[in-house]
Amino acid sequence: MTINMVSDVSELESDGHAAKPTPNSNMDASVLPSAHLLLHRVVRILRGCGISTSQLATLTEKVLKESDALPKAPLGTITAQQGLACCDVILKWRRECRFLDSDGQARLLPIDGPSPSFAELVSTAAPKANPLELLRTMVQLGVVRMADDSVVELISESVVACPGKEGTAIATDIVLEHVCGFLGSVEYNVFDKPSRARGKFERACYARVPRKYVPVLEQLVSNRGQEFVDVIDEWLARRATPASEGNESILVGAGVYVFAREGLGN
Repeated sequence: MTINMVSDVSELESDGHAAKPTPNSNMDASVLPSAHLLLHRVVRILRGCGISTSQLATLTEKVLKESDALPKAPLGTITAQQGLACCDVILKWRRECRFLDSDGQARLLPIDGPSPSFAELVSTAAPKANPLELLRTMVQLGVVRMADDSVVELISESVVACPGKEGTAIATDIVLEHVCGFLGSVEYNVFDKPSRARGKFERACYARVPRKYVPVLEQLVSNRGQEFVDVIDEWLARRATPASEGNESILVGAGVYVFAREGLGN
């Protein structure tokens, strides 16, 4: 696939930032089902931990008042479909040999031209996506940056972990689905697991450590956790089935997380 995209790259700012996006007026409606599910799971878990309805109401009112002081995030512009296309591109970029350098790292890719190129990557990983539009989305998310006028550099290993750009919202649908998935595994363990004799969701472990070790833990989980997730992701990719093939499929997944919490007693 060869696309003349270089002439349009001027729409990206010289520092790699995307042009100011037009807010998607449908974004609020699109995230409501995920937000409702997330709150439902949080409430169900808290009730399962013995928190009464009246206590929940009091806590909710308090938290909402505290959240009034937080700056309101701009309206998101990245749809779930765009986010998933970005995920597919990142996965292919990090996994397929022709898009890797001699050290096994993601290559810097020209937008178009000699193979391998970013356009070729998109045509392989997300054939229905427009390469230039997807490039704008990935720049906006902070997943990639323009190394120069025509070369793209991958700077984040996932859409969920990407930093985003100042003044823009993160991929709301993707983040909500990610959190819902994690809470779903906790909810299953608390309420729906047939037997408590054997664990059926990812284990978690906690301990108090000096603050200086937190970056060490983050690096450890980033390295070993990413290897684990890659193995699971490859397993899932070989068995994935389109939703259109019937209603017997179910969304499943696994994750590895770092937890850091202030204010706990010894």
